[in-house]
Amino acid sequence: MSESAVPVPVPDSADVDGVIQSVRFELYRENIYGALEIVEAAHAARPDPRYAEQAARIRSWLGHLQSREAYVAAQEQQYKGLRWRMGLKLLEKRIRMLSGRKTRKMVERRGRDPEFQQLEREVEGVKPRRVLDAGSGEGGVAMALCARHPELTVDGVEVSFTNVRIARQLNRWKAASFRQGLAEEVHEYFEPGRFDLAYSFAVLEHVRDVDATVRSILTVLRPGGRFCFVVPMHEFRARGPIPDYRPVHGYADHCRVFSEADLRRRWGGEPGFRVVKIPGAWKHGEIPDCFEPVEFGSFFVSFAKS
Repeated sequence: MSESAVPVPVPDSADVDGVIQSVRFELYRENIYGALEIVEAAHAARPDPRYAEQAARIRSWLGHLQSREAYVAAQEQQYKGLRWRMGLKLLEKRIRMLSGRKTRKMVERRGRDPEFQQLEREVEGVKPRRVLDAGSGEGGVAMALCARHPELTVDGVEVSFTNVRIARQLNRWKAASFRQGLAEEVHEYFEPGRFDLAYSFAVLEHVRDVDATVRSILTVLRPGGRFCFVVPMHEFRARGPIPDYRPVHGYADHCRVFSEADLRRRWGGEPGFRVVKIPGAWKHGEIPDCFEPVEFGSFFVSFAKS
């Protein structure tokens, strides 16, 4: 299995400790496929049990990508645990949802997000009527669009039914609707050319197949319509020894990263291509102190369907 989004140099396979450090570096960048490429190439050049053990661990974190069912189950288990765990916090959340307070605050917060402001720039340029949200989560972006642009409708598609249920309970706009499904299957839910604008925020780093997902979204986008997406920008350097890595959720929820060069290589030839770097907050406490940021945040990417 190999699908790194960026080319990764392979260290001298004789330097096992050096190779393992390079692998850990890519793992903390959430470039899981790239880390696997490094260790598999090193093991092929110089078989070593430490390489075999590391490769087996990484593959075990990618098991959810082996089938549609496994992928859906992993996402649902994660979000149900994060957002629908029984207890006082869930009760308080339900009260805020019913009162409308959570929706108002979510829409206000989304409106301040730099990613959302870039999306609004696209909306102003396209003047869409029908919009697709591929990977809508709890529906915050879709609801913010409907609140600020009442002339459009938004269809949200989300892999986790827990998120769909939350979005439906938060929703206060008839122009927004949400259904359970996969971003790479939107061509099965909607007719070709249905949408004027499609966006996918924080999705392509998760999906089983990037090319299939983008192809599906473009199928339901009209010629000349715009596709916009946001992916993480994780560029940092190591200042000392890198500790062992374990994924937060027990599996590689984020399995790939994108560099600016990779984004331009993949989609730079598309009409009206643009990429914007959006700085983000460094994850103190989540990323070990041996790292320091170079460029950390997200990329906003957009282009027109030819």
